[in-house]
This record gives sequence, structure tokens and C-alpha cells, in this order.
Amino acid sequence: MIGEVLDTLDGLVRLVRRSPTLDGSVPLRVARACSPLLEGNAYGLQLVLTRPLRLRRRLRRWRASWEGDETIDRRHAGAWPRLPEEGYLQRDSAWLRALARPVVSSTRGGVRLFTGLLVRPAPGVWLRLTSAANRRNTLFEVAEQVVADDGEWVPLVLDLALRGEAPPTMRIEGEIACLGALRPGVRVEGLAVSEAPELARAHAAFYDRAYFEEKKEEVTGKYRRLTASEPAGPAAEGEAICRVASIGTPAWTPERLERFTTAAGPRPVCRPAGTRRLDTIVFRNEVAFSGLFDGHSLALDYDRPGLAARAAPVAAALRAALDGGGPLTHPGAELYLTKYFTPHPPGEPHFFVKPWALTATPPGWSSLLEGSHGDGYDVLRGIVSTDVFHATPAVFRVHREGSRFQMAEGAPLLRVIPVPRALLGHEFHARSLA
Repeated sequence: MIGEVLDTLDGLVRLVRRSPTLDGSVPLRVARACSPLLEGNAYGLQLVLTRPLRLRRRLRRWRASWEGDETIDRRHAGAWPRLPEEGYLQRDSAWLRALARPVVSSTRGGVRLFTGLLVRPAPGVWLRLTSAANRRNTLFEVAEQVVADDGEWVPLVLDLALRGEAPPTMRIEGEIACLGALRPGVRVEGLAVSEAPELARAHAAFYDRAYFEEKKEEVTGKYRRLTASEPAGPAAEGEAICRVASIGTPAWTPERLERFTTAAGPRPVCRPAGTRRLDTIVFRNEVAFSGLFDGHSLALDYDRPGLAARAAPVAAALRAALDGGGPLTHPGAELYLTKYFTPHPPGEPHFFVKPWALTATPPGWSSLLEGSHGDGYDVLRGIVSTDVFHATPAVFRVHREGSRFQMAEGAPLLRVIPVPRALLGHEFHARSLA
């Protein structure tokens, strides 16, 4: 149980579990082989808008109307004053002024949408609100919010930032955001791969000669076999230590979740010192590149001599960590890292980027891979069982055919968030205003 949800608007927005295959729309090869992406597709509860929302831009501001239902704002006007009366919000909460506005209001560069939902996380659970991932409306982004387990109800209000090239009239429906559960009490420790040779050995053992020979013929299924025996029960109590073993000098930094949306009002607040921590890992792009997908092939342009120079210390560090543990049985284990870029087959607008580090979580913990979104591309969401498999690849999806996209060196690539697998079920208790 991740918490409770109160619905004040009779299902204007519903919380829905997703199909791992996105209702059968993922490529067959992905459905057969890519468990991390399938788990990323299914992660969290999708906030699904059940009435189409029409937006029109006029004089640099967005006007909203609901298709087929003109009663939503009247229902909202009758519902929100009941929240303090029935004990869901304090009478001095700044939320009451915010909720006195219409369900959708214009903001600088976008709109603010009250979902009609309030959430109260279960003890030991934090809820994180983000954009939808892997299948989403790419014309807007949802501002990230984190709700801690303070025992209070917090309204879910989405800040949608519309892209500059969004058409002057647009229609929003279906999946608009994602609500996921995290557990506080996570500390990230950085070290060199020479200090964690067992992670290098695990990497080399996975990408051995048998793996690549089998891959020539068909999908290997090795990751699925490896994770079939992973711990399925609750993670151990207490602080969880996540180790990030750098191979060479990769560009990554630990970043702590420190800003929270609370019952006091919509303005995010910083948690006081001493509050339970939740560290995340932000990987940054190592080599500037640009690319173009023409419908058949995806071509990447980058400084190849520069990449070779940057990757040489990565190869040296990996081999040094394996010294005494036996030679590489196949060069692919090293090339997996040093190539940095790996394309998908023709016809697919995807490619991989591999951060130069290995991540290890405690037994029973996986890592949520939250990709960055850029102009013309998304880095997809995935879930990797980093207690037994330690690479955290960034999978790009290009969503503008025939237009060049680019990513600068040092740009955020991927955020990795440790999470217990026991929280991936996302059961919740639903309430409604009587």
C-alpha cells in the first residue's frame, strides 16, 4: 500500500496501471527481450484525463474549455470548500486560495490543472509526480513534485509547461502525468571500480563470449534468467547504501530530493536538516553529439577521435579492476562501455548511451532510470535490477522524424533513483467525497 487517494471531481482524472507492452504497441523484439523497458512502461500510476481538454492560445495566454462537459468547474466550486470542513485541509492552508480558482488556470508559459485528487502517502513512502514516460504528449512537460509521508492530505495540481512550438489550438486527453512511490533513507556512495572489482567481474561475466554468440542468432534472455531469482520480498529496513563505481572519470553527481509539496500550500518547501534523505544519481552526457532519424536509419554525428581519447581511461580502468580475476572472454564487455553509442536495428528511432559507471543497490532494490527530455527526443524510463545487474543504459527515442536533434556535453542524461521492488506494486486506498 503506497497511500490513500481522495477524488473530489468524480473521476475527472483517474489513477491507472499501465500495460508493460503499452497495450501491445511496443516492438516485438522489445516485448521478448527488454525487461527494464517493460518495467519502466508499467512503473507508477498514470494520471489519465477522462475528459478532453481544449487549449487555445490568445495574447500569449492559454484559455481552457472542456469538451462534452461544462459542469466541471461548477462541481469543483461545490467540492473544494468542503475540504477544510471535513478535515482534509487546514483552514489556514494556502491551498484554499489556490483551489478557489477554476480547475484549469493560465500560467506563464503554460497552464495549471487541479486533478481533483488529494493524496496521503503511507508511512515510509514518498510519492513523486512527474511527466508520463515512454508514451506521452511531447507538447508539454509536467513539473516534478515530491510529497512526503507527513500524514497530511496534499492536492495534486499539475503545472504543465507548453512547448514554444505548440500549436495555438490543442487537445489534451489520456495519460498526462505519472505518480510513483519511493522510499526515503537512501545514501549514495561513490568509489572507483578498482575498489569494487566484484562489479567489474559481474559485468564481464554477463557480457561473455556465450552471450554474444547466442545474440547473433536470437534474443538471449540472459537478463531475464539472471533476475528470475532476485529477492521478491520487502527490502531490509534501515538506510540503504547505493554504490556507484566509476570506470575512469565519468560525469555524474549525487543529487538529493530536497523540495517537497506539502499540505501548507502549493509553493514547494525545503525539508529541514536531519530529515530522512533520498539521494539520486545524475549522469551527464560525456560527448556532444547530434543525430537525425530519416524513417529508416538513425545517424549520429560526434567527435570520434575525441570519444576514443575519452574512452581510453575507461578501458584501462575496467581491465585493471579485472586484473587477477581472469581476462575478458569477449571484447564486447569492454566495447559495451567504450563505444558509448549503440544503435538499434533499421526502422527503429532508438539508440543506447552507456554511462561509464556500475551501480549496485542492496538486495531487493532496483533502480528507476528517469531519462531526460530534449528537443526532438526522450530518454526512456526503465527499471533495472541493480542488485544483480549493474549497468544503467540510457535509451533514446527520437520523436521527430527528419529533424536534427542534439545533446551538449555535460547535459543531464539520466537520473537513477534506488527503489525497493516491494514498492513497484503501487496499491492504494481510494476515497471520494460523499
